[in-house]
Amino acid sequence: MGQTQTVILILSIIFVLGSIAYTIQTIEERKRARKLLIMSLKSQIRNALNIYKGVPENFMSAELHEFMSKFIDNKWKRLHTILVTQDSQNSYKNFQEQIKNKVFNPHLLESSMSVYQEEGQVYHALAQLKATTRWLAELHKSKQISESAFNELGWQIKDFYDRVSCDIEVLAAINMQKSHGEKAGFHKFNIALKSLNNLNQSESLDSQIFKLHKHMATLKNTIKEQDAVIELARKAAEAAEQDLE
Repeated sequence: MGQTQTVILILSIIFVLGSIAYTIQTIEERKRARKLLIMSLKSQIRNALNIYKGVPENFMSAELHEFMSKFIDNKWKRLHTILVTQDSQNSYKNFQEQIKNKVFNPHLLESSMSVYQEEGQVYHALAQLKATTRWLAELHKSKQISESAFNELGWQIKDFYDRVSCDIEVLAAINMQKSHGEKAGFHKFNIALKSLNNLNQSESLDSQIFKLHKHMATLKNTIKEQDAVIELARKAAEAAEQDLE
């Protein structure tokens, strides 16, 4: 074998080995990319489900529900084009049933001046709404939500957050009335009422504001009666003092 043939043979072997190495590397990179995509989709589905389940039922709007359910549905369908497991299929079917039977609740119970009855519930709801806002901001940053949808949903959640925050003032007023009486409670209720009026641009809080007005009217009458009793007692004491003189 001549020198030229030897060089050609060596170069051919190098080319074949290089092609094999490149093919192996390409296959491994595709496997890694597929694995990373599957992990990413599973993570996105898991995070979105946690946010979806965490949104307070009283504040799951039709618009927020539609966006979240479509987002999760699309991610699951994308995952199933790559990898399908029995557990994933079952979870997906359960989710579809859940969103199909979703019931939207009113913000306020008819018999209540506040959405929640305990401060712990209020702070839990505020934390969940904050988490939803962060999630939407992350989607916006990664361009997975349109500008208009982000602005609309962001505005809604901010409104919900402010709305729930008013519960803190209402519950504080209730506690103040219980511990320090009607006069102290009336002052606190008046602060809560002002906050709610500032949020009532769409008049959606009329029912709650009416309940607060009604309760405050009752307090006002009670305070007048108490003041009248105190005044009578004062006059009686003055008259007794005059008799002693």
